[in-house]
Amino acid sequence: MPVGATERFSNRADAYVRGRPTYPPQLVDHLQQVGALKRGQLIVDLGVGTGLSAEPFLRSGYSVIGVEPNEAMRQAGDQQLAPYAANGGTYRSVAGTAEATTLPDDAADLVIAGQAFHWFRVEDAAREARRILRPNGWAALIWNDRQSTGSAFLAGYEEMLRTHGIDYANTVHRHIDEKGIAQFFAPAQPLVATFDNPRELEREDLLALARSASYLPPPGDPRHTAMLSALNTLFDAHQQNGSVQMMYRTRMHYARLK
Repeated sequence: MPVGATERFSNRADAYVRGRPTYPPQLVDHLQQVGALKRGQLIVDLGVGTGLSAEPFLRSGYSVIGVEPNEAMRQAGDQQLAPYAANGGTYRSVAGTAEATTLPDDAADLVIAGQAFHWFRVEDAAREARRILRPNGWAALIWNDRQSTGSAFLAGYEEMLRTHGIDYANTVHRHIDEKGIAQFFAPAQPLVATFDNPRELEREDLLALARSASYLPPPGDPRHTAMLSALNTLFDAHQQNGSVQMMYRTRMHYARLK
């Protein structure tokens, strides 16, 4: 993981829990249908953060080990997923990275990463995933892609990001790193599945979503006030019954790793 990335979200953990979208249960169903996941198997979630990507697997009865280098994010995830961790339950976290998980060889049946792959050193993470996977294990890289067209609100939010974002364009590019994705799975050719994932946001949810984004100015930054004003204006212009609809499409690249 690049220097600085480990601590980049330390002051955003609470906003991440409230603002970021969850992942749809259909992705678990799909992995089961294609034979990538079977009952009783163990999943390792690289860059688990606050646990959003682990939740659909835990709800479906799987055991998950979350690997997370950022202490604040890892603690927020432990708290969020406490019902699954109690009494020797199905979730636990470890302080590690995608490149050095601290886990033993042949520990997992499926390795996943939700919204975290762009922080990985691809070659090292690919090697580590193969080390901790059991023979014939699978991997899945998952993103919630926010839709920037389809409604006036979605277009307005995209414009707000481009106006007030710090390094927004570079972050968007990293999220669609086709070369890195291909390198991670090589020589396997990953398949792709997508699922609609809409979300209703009240004002505080929308503000939390913005606070969770590393490419937007945080409180204390001189650019934060203008960004906050634009966000509130956008919400007021498009809210219906106290909420706006943010549209996501969940994208999953997956393959059996050789």
